[in-house]
Amino acid sequence: MRVAIYDRVEPPVPTELPVRLAETCSQRSAAVLLALAVPALVAAALASLMLLMQALYAPAARAIVAQHPALGLEVLAAIAFWLYLLGLPIRRLCHRLTAARRVEIDADTVTVTEMGYVRKRTWQAPISSYTGLAHHLRASLSGTRHELILVHPQREKSLLLCLAPTMAQEEVDRVATLLGHKEISSRELYRFKVRLPRLALPAWRHSAAPSTLVART
Repeated sequence: MRVAIYDRVEPPVPTELPVRLAETCSQRSAAVLLALAVPALVAAALASLMLLMQALYAPAARAIVAQHPALGLEVLAAIAFWLYLLGLPIRRLCHRLTAARRVEIDADTVTVTEMGYVRKRTWQAPISSYTGLAHHLRASLSGTRHELILVHPQREKSLLLCLAPTMAQEEVDRVATLLGHKEISSRELYRFKVRLPRLALPAWRHSAAPSTLVART
């Protein structure tokens, strides 16, 4: 789950192990944006329906589509793409209304429980598998915020630990010492690590006996 969707972390700064955090989203802002986005999606759907009805029942439009079938497919693709562009933000806003996460960190293990409107998921990872602690500054329309993120090579496992308008270096050092990780550059959050599939060798490559080279005299 993306770190950026959470805008509340309790307690604000971890002070001792085990660390127990509760992360939630701002439901008020999500509800306001959803109230603006839903009418736009309904209007787009009605306009698309009217266009399809005209193409099906208007003789002139039916004649044009019959002469140029590719034009009808292009119109349908454009309508589907437009509805997708409007539907994707609405889906994310609905997810933000119910999204929450509980994080527990002890000396060896990280345990995370993610909750949403569809499912609840719990996963674990060794704390030694994390790369380090990144002090990240995120800018948005509502302003800037300082984030302290425990970075994992798999981006979906990175964890938001602290969130504040300002953050002193002493706080970063204190949390890094508590978790036993060094501070790393925030650029690590945007570094993609691609896992290449492993190729299976044929069975005969493993079972064949090593060949012996005999020199002729």
